[in-house]
Amino acid sequence: MSNVADIAREIDRRLPELARDVIRSHLDVSVPENRSFLQSPDGREQHQTEWHQWGIITHTRRFLRDLETAVPGYLRSWGRWETVDARLQRPIDGATRWQLLEVTILLHDIGKFGARRRGRQRFHFGGHEVLSGEIIRSQLHLDRLGLTETQIEYIARTAEDHFVLGVVRKRAREQGAYDLGFVETSSFRELALDIKDRHPEDFVEIGVLFLGDSLSKADPESGPERAAGQYGVNIAVARHYLEIVLDAGG
Repeated sequence: MSNVADIAREIDRRLPELARDVIRSHLDVSVPENRSFLQSPDGREQHQTEWHQWGIITHTRRFLRDLETAVPGYLRSWGRWETVDARLQRPIDGATRWQLLEVTILLHDIGKFGARRRGRQRFHFGGHEVLSGEIIRSQLHLDRLGLTETQIEYIARTAEDHFVLGVVRKRAREQGAYDLGFVETSSFRELALDIKDRHPEDFVEIGVLFLGDSLSKADPESGPERAAGQYGVNIAVARHYLEIVLDAGG
């Protein structure tokens, strides 16, 4: 199976099975709440209900849909489509980055099934993005589906990096500064340029993935109050981040 679209469809079909494999290998399923997670890996109650309207797998599938529809729409409205598209059309072993990002999205949260921990009031998934990269590299045997070593490394790296701007959001939110004014600050510009310097191979993907991930967390009209409240800010962060890093050249 060497066609990336076919590979993505096969991974999509197997997502519940893959999720359960990760739960079994990383969590103690003798614990009742982990056993419940194993039985219902896509249950919304198994996720972060303040910030997500859907379970992990449904969120993932909505993210993939948004990559194909909503994300290009935003990029065109911002006048950034041609630049981003030219970069993500560049091939890796015969597949474009756009095509490989479909696999990235399907697996970007696979680490959540192994990183979940109980907090005082809700589940936490700290470090899930790092674990996603580790699982992609060492546990899923994607080479058996026809992906090359270089393609797998790209998928793992972009899965790890999908949450780079999420960390920025988390820190700003903790400081009470995550609002529309935040993206206009000099500190945000410095953060964006620092991200570009630290991630020279995928700094554009970081912005594209943050946008799609944010759009697919909740419906702004019917989603959880906290998620809906930051919906517009997330879009503004993605837009300003991409403007900063693209206008900086390179």
